[in-house]
Order: sequence, then structure tokens, then C-alpha cells
Amino acid sequence: MGYIPHNVVIDHNMNVVYTSSGFNQSAIINAIEEALSNLPADNDEDGFDDPEDNCPETYNPDQEDIDQDGMGDVCDICNNASIWILGNLDGNQNQNGLAVIDIMDVLSLVDMLLTGEFGNCAYETANTHVDAHVNVLDVVTLVQMILNGDFNNSFAGGGEGSFTIHHKDDGDLLTISSPEMVSGFQFDVVSSGPTVQSLDGATLPLGWLLDYETKANVTTVLAFDASGTNPRESINLHLDDASIASFENVVVGSASAGEIRVHYSESRQASEIMMPDSPGITRLYPNPFNPLLSVKFSLPFDTPAQVAVYNTLGEQIDVIVPRSTVEAGHYTVYWNAGEQQSGMYFIQIWTPDHVETKKALLVK
Repeated sequence: MGYIPHNVVIDHNMNVVYTSSGFNQSAIINAIEEALSNLPADNDEDGFDDPEDNCPETYNPDQEDIDQDGMGDVCDICNNASIWILGNLDGNQNQNGLAVIDIMDVLSLVDMLLTGEFGNCAYETANTHVDAHVNVLDVVTLVQMILNGDFNNSFAGGGEGSFTIHHKDDGDLLTISSPEMVSGFQFDVVSSGPTVQSLDGATLPLGWLLDYETKANVTTVLAFDASGTNPRESINLHLDDASIASFENVVVGSASAGEIRVHYSESRQASEIMMPDSPGITRLYPNPFNPLLSVKFSLPFDTPAQVAVYNTLGEQIDVIVPRSTVEAGHYTVYWNAGEQQSGMYFIQIWTPDHVETKKALLVK
């Protein structure tokens, strides 16, 4: 039978903080004082300990937090109940004190995204897409909210798309496309990238708006369908001296405000470089790689084509170029294997008359 000590101090979590078979008054008092000092306080006496209380200095037993920002309504400096509600970025109200959400809020959001400067309360109202980021998806969502009178948080139809630089004799062309229809996009251009002034006067679909802002050697470009009724499968922008490496933080939104996952690629006119006799992969670089692999391939004629990735079991794990008709030319596409494990992978180009596979080693 085990011996049970005579002196035990247990804290509020029922953890033993002191135990001894002998009596030591000083040690026992110190243990009790330490346990008391670790007790959670409830300064406003609303029944919620301060670490869990969303307004620890203000009595609020209901813990209401309408915007779910972690700060209770009674102590939030932003009136999220009637003024700074979702979408009302400028805090405008009508004669009855109700929030007014209109095109001015859309323009305010665009300006904030370009400059990176949000007001104290505006940022809380900007995340209309209700995710972890504020970007062009929130712009598309806000436009749809104004048109439909309510937020549609389903955001279906993000799908797949492409972000392609076409190098041509008369300049470079950026094409953003998706079968799901594009309603907005944004991206950053680094200082050594293309001249964004070529975007001035860009030809856009009817109802679309485009703007850009340069700050700290980075230019943020944002464009969207302000009409909310004219999404397009493809948007073309003329840029000088463009390359995929010049672009960062690309976000593309569908007509339903879903995020379109884009595949990056570059192409050159077939006349610029001698063409091979048959379709094929010309280079995998670097190899080994981690985690980005560039895949160069060439097509001597227009043909349906697909570039896909397979594991050692022969399972297709990703598609870099979805199966579609591709014009003759030289292409560079990119595969991001950040979510894959180290090992050997097989990059395959398929056309109706030709299939070629090459190995690539991922080393993390």
C-alpha cells in the first residue's frame, strides 16, 4: 500500500502544485500564493475569465461579437451592428442611420488594396469574401452583393485557369483565362519587371476597370468587372519586357467570386527559334528541383496537347497544361511541387500522335 502525504496543495485545474510528508508552513504558503496568482481573473464580473472574455474590462455576459473579430460589440471601437457592417467600407449612412453600400464602397476597396492603407474600421468590413485575406475576390463579391442585394458565400466555380506570357515580334502579351469565366484579377510586378505604363489605355471588356499603384518598387495591378455582368473567358494585356518571374501574388477570381487556380507559362512565336520535327519536352530545369520545376516543350504544329505529372505508381497527380488545342510554338510552364514528398516524378507531354515522358527528381 502506497504512502499518502499529509500536506498537498492543488490548484484550480486540479493539478498538484505542492506535496510533502512533512509540515513546512512557509513552503505551503508559497505554494498557495503561487496557485492563487495563477487563477484567471474576471475583472468585469460577467462570468467570463479575462483570457476568454472578448471585452475583459466591460461587463458583457452575452459576449456578442457580430463581426467575429475577437472584440465584443460593447467595447469594439467600430459599430459593427449598424455602421461598419460587411461591405460598408466608407461608413456611409442614410437619413435613417442605416448603412449604405454602393459603388463608392467598391472604389474605396480598390483604392485600399492598391495603396495598402485601410482605415481603422474599414479593414473589418472589407473581407466580404469571408476568408483569411482581403484581395480582388472581395471586390468581385462586393459587386455581386450590390447587384443581388445580399452576399452569396458559396463561391463555387473557382476552377482552373492559365496565366501566360506570349512573346511576340510586336511585344509581349499577358493572357489570363479560364473556362469558368474571369471577373477580376490582381498581381504585383517587381521593379525589374515589365513597364506597367503600357497598361494605360488598355483595351478591356465593357464595364471593366483597371488601375495600378507603385509603392516601394512594387506595382500592384488590379482589374475587375465593375458591371458584374460581363465576365470573360480570356483577358489580354500588352506589357513590355514581361516574364513569369516578374509577377507575384497573383489572384484571379471567377464570376461567382471563387478563386481560379492558374497555371503559369510562357510561349514564343514558332518563327523565332527552329522547331523540332515532333512535339516534345526540351528541358526540365532545375533537375533535381525544390519545389518549382520549369518545363520547356515545343509543338511544331497546332495540336491538342496536355502536360501532366505522374508519380512512380503511374498515378496522375497534377496537370500543368490542361488538354486543349495549343498553337505551334515554344513554351515554358511551371510545376509547383510544394505539397508533394521528395522522390522521382514523371513529366509527360501528350498529343494524339506522340507521347513523351521525362524524369524529374524532387529533393526537399
